[in-house]
Amino acid sequence: MTSNWIDELPSLRELDDVTKAALKNSAVRVTLPQGSAVFRPGDACVKFPLVVSGSIRVQRVTESGREIVLYRVTANESCILTIASLISAEAYEAEAVTETDVVAYVLQPHPS
Repeated sequence: MTSNWIDELPSLRELDDVTKAALKNSAVRVTLPQGSAVFRPGDACVKFPLVVSGSIRVQRVTESGREIVLYRVTANESCILTIASLISAEAYEAEAVTETDVVAYVLQPHPS
């Protein structure tokens, strides 16, 4: 991965230089191995991942144990549950698991 990861995500390329610098200074690079839990039902949403590579499966598990895949998040895509949880300040209602090794940059809330 290059040090200029923002330019690798098409949705971020057009940001102004000040915003790009703020992202670079506040984001933390994480590598999650295949099979890692990203979040579980009931977890508080406290960070926003920007996926650079890999695939995350977002799913619900029924009471009988059946997995229902809601969607997948790959490079340059957003997790709608994360966005909804951040906006509403409510806990996750599903789980996310890495299907492959994932590289992401994680944004955390700015201290007030």
